Amino acid sequence: MAYLTLERRQKKSKVPARLDVAQSLTGLVLGLFILGHILFVSAILLGPEVAYKVDKALEASFLDPEGHGYSYLVSLAAFTIATILIVHAGLGLRKFPASFRQYRIMQDQIENLNHDETRLWLMQVVTGFILFFFGSAHVFAMMLNPGQIDPYLAAERYFGHGMWLFYLILLWAVVVHAFIGLYRVLLKWGWLCGKPRQARRTLRVVQRVLTAFYLLVGTMSILYYVKLGYERADLPLQKYGQEIQGSSSSTHP
Repeated sequence: MAYLTLERRQKKSKVPARLDVAQSLTGLVLGLFILGHILFVSAILLGPEVAYKVDKALEASFLDPEGHGYSYLVSLAAFTIATILIVHAGLGLRKFPASFRQYRIMQDQIENLNHDETRLWLMQVVTGFILFFFGSAHVFAMMLNPGQIDPYLAAERYFGHGMWLFYLILLWAVVVHAFIGLYRVLLKWGWLCGKPRQARRTLRVVQRVLTAFYLLVGTMSILYYVKLGYERADLPLQKYGQEIQGSSSSTHP
C-alpha cells in the first residue's frame, strides 16, 4: 500500500502586497498634488497680481468677510502632505539597496541587461533620496510659516536669500520622481488601454513630454521670481497685499 504524504502549504503573507498598494496610493496622491502645485506656482508667470490672487484663493479668502483668507489652511495642507510623504518614504525604503552587495547586483543588471525599467527605478531612488531632505525642509517650512506665502516674499527668498538653487534642485528632483512614479504605478497595476506593448510605449512618451513640460514651466517660474527679487532688491521688503492696501488707502482718503 502506497502512502501519499501531503505537505501542508504555508499560507503566503499578503503584507508585502498590501504595502505595495499603500506605496502606490500614497505616491499617486503626492504625484497629483505636485502636478497641481507646480501649476499654481507658475501663476507668477502671469504677474504678481495673478499669483497673489491664486495664493489667496488657496487660503479660502472668498470665505473670509475681510478677504484675508485663513493661513492655517496652508499649515493643515502642509501637515497632511508631510504625513503622506513620510509614509510613502518609509514604504519606499523597503526596496532600497540595503547593502553594497545589493547595490552591485543592481548596477551589474543595469550595465549588462541594458534595462530601461531598472534605470528608471534607480533614478527614483536617487531623486527620492534628494526629496527626503529637500522636500521635507520645504513642506515643514510651509507648515510652520503659512503667512509667508506671497509673491514679494517669495521673490526675496529666491533672490535675496539665494534660495533659487535649492528650489531648482527640488523642482527637478520632484518632477522626475513624480512622473517616473506615476508611469510605474500605471504600468504595475495594469491601468493601460489597448495592447500592452503599444500602450507602454505611448505611456513612456507621455511621461517624457509631461516631464519636460513641467520642468520648463517650473524653471521659468523660478527665473521669474529671481528677476522679480532683483528688481525689488532696493525697495523696502513688504507683502504684495500690503502694497495693494497702501495704494488703495492713498487713493481713498
